[in-house]
Amino acid sequence: MRTSLATLAYLASLTSAARFTLHIPANSLVNPSSLSSTTHATLHSSGAPIDAYLTRGNSFNFFNISAGSYLASVHCRDYAFEPLRLDVSVEEAIEGSGDKKEMIRAWQTFIGNEWDNKGESRGEGGNGLVIEARPVVKKYYYQERAGFSPLSFLKSPMILMALFSMVMIFGLPYLMENMDPETRAEFEEMQKSSPLAPSGENPAAKLQNFDLAGWMAGKTDSGPSSRGQSPAPSQSKKRG
Repeated sequence: MRTSLATLAYLASLTSAARFTLHIPANSLVNPSSLSSTTHATLHSSGAPIDAYLTRGNSFNFFNISAGSYLASVHCRDYAFEPLRLDVSVEEAIEGSGDKKEMIRAWQTFIGNEWDNKGESRGEGGNGLVIEARPVVKKYYYQERAGFSPLSFLKSPMILMALFSMVMIFGLPYLMENMDPETRAEFEEMQKSSPLAPSGENPAAKLQNFDLAGWMAGKTDSGPSSRGQSPAPSQSKKRG
């Protein structure tokens, strides 16, 4: 009698255990048939994790999952998968009938956030529910060395400075020769009034005393009177 009661209890525990499948869909990011054999999925809860390895049908099969809340993670060498929250519960099949059935609900979840912060729904149903395990991004363990690009070479500051200097050296004389005579005369006049124009004075002192605002306004240096100084009075010669 005791043996039969234990057997019935064991069978009851089996019938109240849920089963579901995590399936990897084929898309432009990943071909499930090319995944490594070490790819596996785990269910984490308060106890020890439950493992399931990748099958030929590109899925992970979980059996005898008791009621509770689980974190489903897919561990892969080449791709990162989104984590899922799975809630397994036992509910009445028909209200008032007393018959029980397992319900499985899956949501997108976020690592590092509160457990109640659920994302989009990934499926809901009874035993045999198929839930998609979606890959997010491909993993890169090494940084690829960038190849030679002529565009990146031309973007170098030193190359740009050299090109600008070549344009000024070879292009400016050509522009001066083809310049309008009036414009050329104005340009030469501006060069003469420039503080860097060649003269007998010290260029450093001339540059230090240069009036930039006055030069931009078109003023010319007319001697000491232009600097606000009055001319020195002439001394009359003494008569003998």
